[in-house]
Amino acid sequence: MMTDNAIRAFEKATPDNLFPKGYLAANPDLIRAFGQDEKAAVAHFAKYGRAEGRSQLTPDYFAWRADAAEQRARYVRFRDCLLAPPPDATQFPIQVGARFESLENYEAESANETSSEFAAALAADPDGRYIDVGAGLRNRIFRNCLYVEVYPSHTTDVVIEPTCLLPFRDASFDGVGCFAVLEHVREPWTMAREFARILRPGGRVFIDWPFLQPVHGFPSHYYNATQEGLRAMFERDFDIAVLHTGAHQGPDFTVEWILSSLLRDITDAAVRARVERMTVGELAAQPPQSELWRDILARLRPADLAKLSCGNSLVAIRK
Repeated sequence: MMTDNAIRAFEKATPDNLFPKGYLAANPDLIRAFGQDEKAAVAHFAKYGRAEGRSQLTPDYFAWRADAAEQRARYVRFRDCLLAPPPDATQFPIQVGARFESLENYEAESANETSSEFAAALAADPDGRYIDVGAGLRNRIFRNCLYVEVYPSHTTDVVIEPTCLLPFRDASFDGVGCFAVLEHVREPWTMAREFARILRPGGRVFIDWPFLQPVHGFPSHYYNATQEGLRAMFERDFDIAVLHTGAHQGPDFTVEWILSSLLRDITDAAVRARVERMTVGELAAQPPQSELWRDILARLRPADLAKLSCGNSLVAIRK
């Protein structure tokens, strides 16, 4: 569905809304298997895709991409924000830089709804210029927002090199959004300064930064942050207006993610079944290094152990 300022781009496929062209486009494995065979897409959805909860790109997305006037107007709106737009570019998507990532290297593409606080700002200021850094595949595209990634997602406008320096002019944007991205950035403090640089005075930054989450994502997972860590990262250049734990960031997500990862990663079926039969209280009552925990840890691969670790140690030699 299109509104005055937003286009619904990505949605769960259902028997009522199945759009074979969009179903194929949103699932690269099906493109590799079937090419553009829409009859095969329909058959796959009926046999597998519905149960797997597959998603699709919408008819509105394809209509929007095919609207030359719309795409030209969008490019004109944001062109002056770029430090060095490609000289022959007339519309998005474009690439800025020389080294880019491929979706094939990712565990999975991040596909999420726009943050409610950021979406409210976008809706309230349709004439403004906003940027979503590390956007992945967004469910909705706002006309007043530039979507930036290090790989060519369907909803990406500008594909940039995976560095911490952004190819945009000073004071170009009214707002910056960056959601569940900074844990994957090698120098998040540099990125925080970049956000301040590209924002106009009085512009707002909207940040979602994980704390208690297992190691995940690509290209790497470097830093989680407490609330005070988040404050420290941004207080030099910003007056902090809101700092809280959102409804999508509570302990319920922490517990589900850690326990489901732990159970999935135990390589011994008997040990896994034993843990699955335990109550939460029984598992929580197990002291670290107990016989049960030794059995569990012995059945975790080194990478899975690191993914869920309580901490890590380093010994290093001065160069």
